[in-house]
Amino acid sequence: MTKRKIVLAFSGGLDTSYALVDFREKGWDVVTANIDTGGLHSGEAEVVKARAEELGAVEHHVVDARAELYDRVVTYAIKANYLRNGAYPSCVGAERLIQAEKVVQVALEVGADAVAHGSTGAGADHVRYDAVIRALAPHLEIVTPIRDERLTREGETEFLRSRGYQVSEKVKLYSINEGLIGTSIGGEETYSSWEYLPESAWTYTKSIDEAPEKGVELLISFEKGEVVSAVTADGEPLPNENNYDILSALNVLGGEHGVGRGIHMGSTMVGNLARVGFEAPGMLILIAAHRELEKLVLSNRQQATKATLGNTYGDLLHEAVYFDPIMDDFRAFLDSSQTRVTGTVRVLLHKGNIVLLGSKSPYSLLDAATRSGVVYGHGSSLWTGEQARAFAHMYSVPGAIARAAADPAE
Repeated sequence: MTKRKIVLAFSGGLDTSYALVDFREKGWDVVTANIDTGGLHSGEAEVVKARAEELGAVEHHVVDARAELYDRVVTYAIKANYLRNGAYPSCVGAERLIQAEKVVQVALEVGADAVAHGSTGAGADHVRYDAVIRALAPHLEIVTPIRDERLTREGETEFLRSRGYQVSEKVKLYSINEGLIGTSIGGEETYSSWEYLPESAWTYTKSIDEAPEKGVELLISFEKGEVVSAVTADGEPLPNENNYDILSALNVLGGEHGVGRGIHMGSTMVGNLARVGFEAPGMLILIAAHRELEKLVLSNRQQATKATLGNTYGDLLHEAVYFDPIMDDFRAFLDSSQTRVTGTVRVLLHKGNIVLLGSKSPYSLLDAATRSGVVYGHGSSLWTGEQARAFAHMYSVPGAIARAAADPAE
């Protein structure tokens, strides 16, 4: 009798290591799919493959999805200036959409009967995976032992060690998910609202104390809202062969200068309040620079409307609402809004800070105003002092009326 085949989204971490062994012992042929969305560094793909083979996978697939993630997710997150609750760049959450798609592709290629992921039922990742899988391959069974059996990390560790497999202490203590957008870190300290992650939990960003005394200045250039280059003030360009290279380089450079750490707390799509540590230097730098350039070239109404629609788009993306047609409408708006978002921003990274030093653009509204004779704080050749006085008088009328209505006795 032919064994049933299951494709497991495999990272080599504790949860998916447990799932692989569990499936194999239950009689499945397990095919592992390691989807690289920026979490694999030099040599790590081989380490994950070796782990999969050690645990008994019959096949192992590595899919490089970095370019697609950047093109379909990152570019629009930057155009939207999206930070969840104004702080969190969605990190690994948005990457799950691409990972789930690629896992489904592998499952269809190998003729699998089911797909599996190692998400718990307490967070949002299991919803993201399920939403994509059901949209793309509703005939495939979804198997999720970590979610269904409500397993603990201690229990999974004991299970693996009892069968002779090693589990590192850091993996046991913290759930770490690294990707192109950023790294998320969950552990005992994030289960409450008071404690902060210890230095040992952070993966690559330096503390402010350890960051260099001298910062680094960058010139980041955009064309129609998309990052096209980043150069240090000394003239050294950041890598730019692939569309995601600048973001990757900024993750490293920003991390060296203590930029990008944070702990985000907010409501999840399943309704509970959650807290997670994150490291995302690159996205925080690019969004800060992009927003500064938009201030120079977009009207107030454009900026206000973008802030609302961009945040809505980002929230829906974060919550795995990807296949609703409204998302195409949002992207069309975002693309249109970026027609004049072309220029360069000066950014200083220093001791955990992103300091915006200046910006320039051929579409600068400030330059256009100056050419028209308007200089803030000094005056304008476009109106007289008498006209300015009349404007101030008329502008104050609604407030005066409201104040009088609030206190009729006066």
